[in-house]
Amino acid sequence: MSLSSAGSLRQAGLPWSSKLPDSPENLTSQDPLRVVAFDDPPYVSVHRRPDGSVSFSGYLFQLWQIIADELDLSYQLLAIPQDSGYGSMDENGTWTGMVGELTYGRADLALTWLNGRPDRASVVDLIDAVPVERERYTFYLRRGARLVPQVTPTMLSSIFRPLHLHVWLLLLAALLVLAAALRLSSRYDGESSGPTVEDWRAREHLGWGSCLFSVFMSMVGQGWSVTPRSNSGRVVTSVTWMLGMLINISYTANLISHLAVTTVDRPISSLQEFAEQPDWLLAVEAGAGIINDWKSSDSALERGLFRRVISGEGLLRLDGTRESASRAIQPRVLAYIDLHRLTYALGSEACAVVPLLDRMPSYRSTYLAMAKGRPQLKRAINRVMLRMDQSGTLDRLKSMWLRAGRGTCQPSGGVKALAFGDMLPVLLLIPIAVFFSAVIVVLEVIWHKRCRNFATPSLPEEMS
Repeated sequence: MSLSSAGSLRQAGLPWSSKLPDSPENLTSQDPLRVVAFDDPPYVSVHRRPDGSVSFSGYLFQLWQIIADELDLSYQLLAIPQDSGYGSMDENGTWTGMVGELTYGRADLALTWLNGRPDRASVVDLIDAVPVERERYTFYLRRGARLVPQVTPTMLSSIFRPLHLHVWLLLLAALLVLAAALRLSSRYDGESSGPTVEDWRAREHLGWGSCLFSVFMSMVGQGWSVTPRSNSGRVVTSVTWMLGMLINISYTANLISHLAVTTVDRPISSLQEFAEQPDWLLAVEAGAGIINDWKSSDSALERGLFRRVISGEGLLRLDGTRESASRAIQPRVLAYIDLHRLTYALGSEACAVVPLLDRMPSYRSTYLAMAKGRPQLKRAINRVMLRMDQSGTLDRLKSMWLRAGRGTCQPSGGVKALAFGDMLPVLLLIPIAVFFSAVIVVLEVIWHKRCRNFATPSLPEEMS
């Protein structure tokens, strides 16, 4: 198979020129390359026949066929156990999986897709001129709301979220200033004479407490029981009503925007919560590179994940099959995986999972890997990969093998219905208001009793 005739990839580009500094003649003199792969669809699929023989298919297998044909390479393709994985270090510092096969001289090249981690790059060579794929691994779990929403300070603060803290502070200052202006205007205009002065009923009503409450009522869109008659009082009233109208419009618009944002329903929302759930399982692929990070992490939670992987307790190993993918999306399972792997295996069923964290990691490029010490071979393969990328052959291969499942779980539009969790902060205002009202009633009763005791003179002893 070549670049100019690769099945449905015909017309991918001009015929490959063999006049290279590292020509195929310099490469074919070597012993047959030992190429390893494991069953990892759609990248490599290993088919075992009843007679014990093995055949291969998949994106990376067809990619390798083109490379080998172009460079006239002889090779022996070997299938390694599926549970070997991509390659990570165990508790003794020994490399496992594909990386281990290359590091310890048991293979020359691996049909896999490894990201450029520094620890792996120190023991194997990545054919890094052109990435073969991009990956974005992170934690996923099955979508599902908590049975009982947790009442937290963050939930209560959501009532104030439509406006910034600085705006709330300015509103508080405006409330005090306008209340003082209303009180002073009613007090001093009432002492002058004229048709626009306050009458005695308005002056009696507009005390300090009433002015404060009246300004607050205007800010929340309510009317007053008494309207000032003086010009100065009416100016303060007009400014208060205008401010209240603007605040109401801004708050309502921001609140609607806040409620319209689709939030992700998660049973847990952090690794800390996962560690506190003894009946939850961790699902991870064998030899995943992140395992090395967990081993040396400063976080006790991530080191706990590494201990799970090593001990196998509370662990679900993912092997690329539909069965393991189905187990990964069950309730009470936290899976570290690329979502495309799930959608390829399960289709729309994979859309039942959501990321554990709100912030998604960036996509990372992945490459073929080979053993160190073969610089000529690496340069030659890199040149073929560059030519395949420039001619569009690589894109056609990806479209042929990797298209299934892509875009399956795109968010859909629609109207978000308010849930109980959305209304809970508002409903919590009711018991809070009742509590503070009861406290104020008790304090008022105590205060009035004390005032009556001071107002009632004690009788002389001789009259008692």
